[in-house]
Amino acid sequence: MKQHSGYLVLGLALLLLMGCPPASQSQKKMAPLFRISAVLDTGKEPSFLVTDDFDIDGNLDLVVLNSAEHTMSVYKGNGDGSFKDQVQYKTGADPICLAVADFNSDGFKDIAELNYQDQTIQIFLNTGRGGFRNTGNVIKPGHIPINLIAGDFNEDGYPDLAVSLRFHKVSILFGKGTGAFKEPVTIPVKGQPTGLVVGDYNHDKHVDVAVALAGSGNVGVEILWGDGKGNFEKSKVFKGGGQPLTVANVDADNDGFMDLVTSSNSLHAMTMLMNNKDKTFKTLQDFSAGEFPKFVAAEDFSGDGIVDLAVSNSTHDTVAVTLGRGDGTFIYPPIKHFVDEYPQGLVAGDFNKDGRMDVAVSCRDKNLLTVMLKKNTRQPRPFSKPASS
Repeated sequence: MKQHSGYLVLGLALLLLMGCPPASQSQKKMAPLFRISAVLDTGKEPSFLVTDDFDIDGNLDLVVLNSAEHTMSVYKGNGDGSFKDQVQYKTGADPICLAVADFNSDGFKDIAELNYQDQTIQIFLNTGRGGFRNTGNVIKPGHIPINLIAGDFNEDGYPDLAVSLRFHKVSILFGKGTGAFKEPVTIPVKGQPTGLVVGDYNHDKHVDVAVALAGSGNVGVEILWGDGKGNFEKSKVFKGGGQPLTVANVDADNDGFMDLVTSSNSLHAMTMLMNNKDKTFKTLQDFSAGEFPKFVAAEDFSGDGIVDLAVSNSTHDTVAVTLGRGDGTFIYPPIKHFVDEYPQGLVAGDFNKDGRMDVAVSCRDKNLLTVMLKKNTRQPRPFSKPASS
C-alpha cells in the first residue's frame, strides 16, 4: 500500500508541474452551422468574391474573379440556395479585387475590377438584367495596386474608388456618375497599404477609409477621416495585427459604432480594434480563427443577435466560424466547416431567403465555388474562455 501511495503522490506532483489542459482542449466540439448546398465550377484559380442582387429579382447573385485565366464569372441566384451556370467575362491581367456600386446612376449595381499585372481598373456596367458590358475605358490608379473599395467620398451622389498602392499611398478616383472617373489623387499613408474598408467610424456622417498596413515599416491600421468634400485627415497608426492583409467592419460590442477586425494570415492570427468613439481604437489581444486566415465575413450566424466571424483558412481547407460574445471577444475554438482545397474569397448572404445568413467561398486549387446554407438550428453557446492564439 505504501508503494501505491507513493506512485499516487508522484502522479499528482507531475500533474501539478505539467499544468491542467487548456479549456479549449477539453471543450465539447460544436456541430457545424452550415451544410453544403451547391458546388459550382469556376474558371482557373478563383479568388476574390462578391455578392449582390445585380438583376434586382430579389435573389442574391455571386461574382468571382478567376486570376489564372483573367476572367470574371457571374452566377445568377435562384433564391433557393442554387445558382445558374456561370457566365464569364474577360478582365485585365491577373484580376485581384472587385468593388460593387452604381457607377452610372441607372439604378443597377455595376462592378469595378482591379488587375495586378497590368495595374489597371476596368468598369463593367450592368445591362439591367444582371449581365455586364465592359466600358472599354482602362483606368490607371497608380503603381502596383493591391486593393479596391467604393464609397462616395465627396458626397456628390456618385460612387468613388479608393485603391491601395504598394509604396505607401492610397489613390482616390472621383466618379463622374457615368461610369467614368477623374484622374487619381494620391494620399501618402504611414506604411505599405493592403486591405481597405469604408465606414463612418466617428459618426460625423462622412465616409472614412480604414487602411491595413503590412510589410516593412509601420504595421497596423490607419484611418483616413473623410470630411465629405473629398479631403481626408490621417490618423496615427493603430496596432492591428502583425501583418494585416485584410480588414473588415464589425460592430463587435453592439454599441452602434463600427469596430475593425484584421487577419494576419502568415501569423495565423486575427486582431480586434474596438472603436473608442473619439477617433481612436483600442487593440485587443490577437486570437485564433484557424490556420492561415484569408478573408472575413462578419454576420450573426448563430441567430442570437451577436455578430460572429466567418473566416476562410486556406492551408487547412476550412471555413471557420468564431462566435462572438458581444464584448469584442470571441469563443475558442472556432466551428470548422471543411471545403475544397485552398479556400479564399468569402461572402455572407441569405441565398435561400429563409432569414438566416449563409456563406459562399471560392476554392482556388479545385476551381470551385462552394455555397453553404445555414442549418435550421440555433447554435448553443458553451462556456469558454476568449479565443487566443
